[in-house]
Amino acid sequence: MKIAVVGPSRLPIAPPFGGGLEVFVNHLVAGLRRRGMTVDLFAARGSIGHQPALEFPGIDWTGFEDLARDDAYPPGADETETQAYVRVRRHLENSDYDVIHNNSSHPAMLQLDPLGSPPMITTLHVPPQEPLQKAIDAAGSGAGRFTAVSRFTAVQWTLPTPPAVVHNGVDTRLWRPGPGGQGAVWFGRLTREKAPHLAIETCRRLGLPLTLIGRNADPAYFHSEIRPLLGPDVRWLGSLTPAEIVRQVGLADVALVTPAWDEPFGLVSIEAMACGTPVAAISRGGVTEVLDDVPDHLAVPGSPEDLVRATEAALRQPRTEARVIATERFDLDIMLDRYLHHFQGVLTS
Repeated sequence: MKIAVVGPSRLPIAPPFGGGLEVFVNHLVAGLRRRGMTVDLFAARGSIGHQPALEFPGIDWTGFEDLARDDAYPPGADETETQAYVRVRRHLENSDYDVIHNNSSHPAMLQLDPLGSPPMITTLHVPPQEPLQKAIDAAGSGAGRFTAVSRFTAVQWTLPTPPAVVHNGVDTRLWRPGPGGQGAVWFGRLTREKAPHLAIETCRRLGLPLTLIGRNADPAYFHSEIRPLLGPDVRWLGSLTPAEIVRQVGLADVALVTPAWDEPFGLVSIEAMACGTPVAAISRGGVTEVLDDVPDHLAVPGSPEDLVRATEAALRQPRTEARVIATERFDLDIMLDRYLHHFQGVLTS
């Protein structure tokens, strides 16, 4: 099978990964190639194993660093990104790919000519965004088929046909069990909607040392609400290599997941559990169904006291039990099997 995988355009598919979507695309492409598929990756400049002649330029905030956000653009970047997507779309139209797997939320990809072009499956990794929803509405059945990373995300969108739900997967061979014993960890993009300040507040209430891992993706938020809270009991390690993240997460007794928005899935939850590190989380979005085996690890949104309670509950979970949840429900091979099933489905329909 020959597959075109269209990735996000802001950050490269390469370590240190900018976020969960970049990690997902990396694991997807590598996993499909291991299974003998021919996979062409269309992704941002600096990606590993992509098609450089049709790469996305990425987002350069030079000169506008204080305004940098993952949901905004510096002057001119929006137009440049759109032009790059149009080039990729035109390349894919009437190509010899068996299937296109679109992991972008850019509306240009939904304008693919359905006549003579390969069938396309779009995976919804994000909450509804008006430009993409309008493109779906305009395309109707010509938009192709859809999957979503959680049941929660699936029902948020208005689609021509119901989407299949394919939970994200984690490579449990790479995310290996660790010994714990060194307090709490929070990892991901440091942004207001991810709310690591809530993890800091919780750990200080419990007297737990906390390690923060991830890139500063929201400088205004970081400088006002995170940097002043750093100290001997709260350290920020910045962006790390995947291997070092695995080591640090495996050293933690508990991982905190603190979304202040409706998280579409919450990849860090299954990564932590694969390391044997129990997870305590605020119950918002797809995180709730990821942790439905351990409902007492979920905290009511807006209740600092309940997040303390959920963290105490997670600390009591045996590490082997956390690992089993990851391997039995969220192993990468389960995810790959499901995507290949859907790819075959569009070829035979």
